[in-house]
Formats: sequence, structure tokens, C-alpha cells
Amino acid sequence: MLMTPILEYVPEPGELVEFRVPAAVLAVTATAPEHPAPPSYVQENHIWRRLANQIAGKRHSGWLGIVFDVPGRLDTGAMATALEKWVRRHPTLLTWFDVETVAAGADTLPRLRRHALNPETETLSPLLEPVSLGSYGSGSAVRDHLVKLFDNGTDPLRWPPFVAGAVVRDDGTASTVFFAVDHTHSDGFSVVLVFDELRTLYEAELSGIEAELPAVGSYVDYCALDRERSAAITVDSPEVRRWLEFYLAGPPPTFPLDIGVEPGKTYPSIPIEMDLLDTAEAEAFSKACKAQGAGFSAGLLAALALSGYELGGHESYRGLTVVHTRDEARWQYTQGWFINLAPVEFPVGGRPFSQVVGDAQRAFEGARELARVSPLRVAELMPGLSATVQSDAAAVPPMTSYIDVRHAPGSKDWAAANCNALVGPGDSREVPVWVNRLWGRTYLKTRYPDTEAARVNVPRFFGHLRDVLREIARTGEYGTGRA
Repeated sequence: MLMTPILEYVPEPGELVEFRVPAAVLAVTATAPEHPAPPSYVQENHIWRRLANQIAGKRHSGWLGIVFDVPGRLDTGAMATALEKWVRRHPTLLTWFDVETVAAGADTLPRLRRHALNPETETLSPLLEPVSLGSYGSGSAVRDHLVKLFDNGTDPLRWPPFVAGAVVRDDGTASTVFFAVDHTHSDGFSVVLVFDELRTLYEAELSGIEAELPAVGSYVDYCALDRERSAAITVDSPEVRRWLEFYLAGPPPTFPLDIGVEPGKTYPSIPIEMDLLDTAEAEAFSKACKAQGAGFSAGLLAALALSGYELGGHESYRGLTVVHTRDEARWQYTQGWFINLAPVEFPVGGRPFSQVVGDAQRAFEGARELARVSPLRVAELMPGLSATVQSDAAAVPPMTSYIDVRHAPGSKDWAAANCNALVGPGDSREVPVWVNRLWGRTYLKTRYPDTEAARVNVPRFFGHLRDVLREIARTGEYGTGRA
């Protein structure tokens, strides 16, 4: 499965079908009561960012999407039923938010309220119905429709926060299923899970059997737990002190080379996809890391640090890494946003990979210890840390994410099913990094601000990173020279 910018996605044409919520079901949302579960910190921050971008007139494609093929002409009735069962399986998809103004002394402050549909309500079935929009003669026409549908149909402040449909073809080859949901209710790994679950439910409908799927928890319950845990954190908690130490030790994390951005300004973004390692190289790189008592994630951080030292003269690595919060079995296959950011810092100097990676491993282990601690809660307690966590309400902070997606159910079928995770366009002022390990390749995705400096320095940096990784895979070591 590849992370594909939607503007680069061109499916085969065919009959476009959307799975829409009937009017009778939509009418129920008007009287849906407030749900007691608060938004999680990442949900709340995401919605405030969305509103900040709206006010600033900036595009905000805050959704995650997936497309994949199923054999033959799609049975749209069976898929509508499969989708309904899948949505009911994940309660967060039956919720949405609104903004309430509340009194706070002499002032008023906005507050997010969650609303939820009761899945037992009789008027909620059928939840989705297939609606044909007719034949589309070109893949670009289908793509253009999806761009508008995903941007306009995935609003966290109304229900449903998702859209779904298919491109149905009569030639007997395959039909393409698509789904997108606001990031409020999903993350990168969650959207990967959609493929196997939805395909299993659809095949069960065709066969007239009950689908066998693992048990899942409710992300709504996780949100309440997230807030409960966070409320116990105070300014004296060790986790807050860790963030404070990181903040005081140096400037906020940023890309290690000049990218020519002005303070407070965002720019149209340029996407990059780059192969880093093939199957054999990834396995060799993993073994080189293990030989030093480190994992793949730490090895990647060490390689980033070595690249920053050689190209930018940075004596230490300072960054934000993605840490996952699926810390109980019930969350393993749950749809939701199960990540936090945590600080990582370790020295580089003129040392080789074999020495740097040990410090990177210890730093990464320290970051994982902060997985349950939202940096947004830390920023509440220590407002001075806001620049480290997120300096601009409308911006995505710099970060590094690594996922070995080979462990996801159905991963060996992705290539045959032409399965892609879709991401939307947007402005940028930083360079977030996603590295995904598949069965056949380990690749990097990023986007960077369209400036003269960034167009030179970002490809240069990641080209050097690729060379570092491949040298480690080839020899088990990387030297200390400055490039």
C-alpha cells in the first residue's frame, strides 16, 4: 500500500456510485444528544487547526482515504451492507462535534461537544444506500470528483464525517472501492486496516455467511481514557519535566537544512516519494541495527542524524517522533487516532553509525515512555512549550513516522488489489517525514514548502539519507566524514 497524493491518482473510468446516508437517517442527527466522552487531545487540536485554516483562507484537506479493487463488477447492495456493518463496528464513526461557547469568568471560550447516534435506533437502518452518478469517461474526471467529495464530505463538525463509493465496471475485471474519513476518527494505521476488514465483510455478504473479524474497542472510550490520564499529569510530573528539558536544551525541531521559509508564512507543498531500501537491503539494515542492540526505528533516526551532521553540521539530533498508543489488545484493530508525538535527542558528533545508533535507541525508548502523554497537555501546563509542540495553529509540526505495515492484515494482497492510501493537498512550512516498510520496498513520503531553497535542499538531504541507509545495509556501518 502506497501513500499517494490524490492529485496524482488516476483510476480507471467507469460508473461512479456513492454510498449515501438516507434523509431519514440524517434527520436523526438534528436531535442527537451530547455524548459525555470528550474529544481526545489530537481530535481537539485537529479541529482547531481546521477552523484556523478556514479563517485564514487556507486549504485544509484533513482527511485520510483508501482505494482498492475487488474482482469483477461490484455488488453495490452487498457493499452498502458491508459498509454499514463496518461503521457500526467502530463507534467513533457514529460521532461528530460542534462548537459551543461557554462562560469563563468575564470571558467566553469555545468548547467542542461530541454528539453520537445510538446504533440501536431503528431509523438508522439502512445506514447507507448506493446512488449511481452515471458513467465517467476518464480516470481524471473520476479523480476530480473524488477531490471535491473528500474535501467537502469529510467534516468533523457534521455527520457523517466519511464518504464512500465505488467505480463500477462491466468488463469483468475489477471495480474500485473508495473511502475517506476526517482525520479526527482515523490515523495512518487505522486507514490501512480498512482494506482487510471491509473486503472481509463484503465477501461474507456475497457468500451469505458471518464475517470472522477480531474484536475491537471503541475509540470514543479511548478518548475518555486519554483525558482521564492527562488530568492526572501536573507541572511536577516527570513527563512534563522531560518535555521542559528538551525545550530548554535547544531550538524547536525543524528541518536540518535551510528551506527558505518566512516566519508565520505557509507555502504550496511539493510531494516526494522515494524508495530507500529494497527487500534485501531492508533486512540487512534491520540486522545491522540489531547487531548494535537497536531497532529499525532507532536506525532510521540515527541515519537522519548522520545526514544532518554531514550536510548541516548539527552535532546532535533533535526531533519529534511518532509514538503509537495502541497499548491494549482492545485497541489493536480499532479505528481511531492512536498516536502522540514525543521528543528525541541524542549526540552525533563525528562518530560512526555503530556508536550513534545506541544513543538513538535509548532516546527512542525514552520517547515511547511518553506515549501516553499528549504534548498538547504538556503545553496546557507549560504554555512556553507551545513553540516546541506546535508553533502555528494552522500548521503540521515537523515529525518523523516509521511504520512496518507488513504486520497489517491483508498486506500481502495490497499490490494485487491496487490498494493505495490517499492523502490530500495542502500548504506547508515544514518537512514531515513518513517512512513505511512494505514487503517489497521501504520508501519515504514527504511534502515540503515550494521555495527556492527547499527545492534544492530537501531532495539533496533525502538523497543523502538514502545513501547512508544503503551503505549501512551493505556494510553494517557508516563512517564519520562530512559530505
